[in-house]
Amino acid sequence: AKAILDQLADAGCMFLLLTGGEPLLRPDFEEIYRHAKRKGMILSLFTNGTLMTRRIADFLAEYRPHLIEITLYGATRETYERVTGVPGSYDRCMRGIDLALDRGLRLNLKSVLLKANRHDLAAMKAFAERLGVSYRFDGVLWPRLDGDQCALAQRLSPEEVVALDRE
Repeated sequence: AKAILDQLADAGCMFLLLTGGEPLLRPDFEEIYRHAKRKGMILSLFTNGTLMTRRIADFLAEYRPHLIEITLYGATRETYERVTGVPGSYDRCMRGIDLALDRGLRLNLKSVLLKANRHDLAAMKAFAERLGVSYRFDGVLWPRLDGDQCALAQRLSPEEVVALDRE
């Protein structure tokens, strides 16, 4: 990873987005992040926030990213955990949001809109407004890399996405 970052820096890369899957799953996340910062890159981090710990939040406060975007899967514990299928994930996401905000990190919230969470759109947007952070949603849902198309059953129709964009 460091060799790739070196090549990117040598080629003039200034902006780098660390995303995944979930980038905080990597045991060497801090080492990779720190190396990119030392190379002068302007870093953004896309995460679900559930793995944000005090230690990682303190690390990010020391080596500030340009932006952190945390994905919301629902405005309520019920919706969020129905989408993720992971008990406790809602509380861990909320903790991650709090840790980032407590350290003054620039934070945005976003959602992938699905049939299972579309009803929470207004509440997710209102939550972001209460926190004083930006919010955006995406209506695009892709099949899995292994070709499994089961997620597409949750995809909103193009007409629904356009209507939501117009709202």
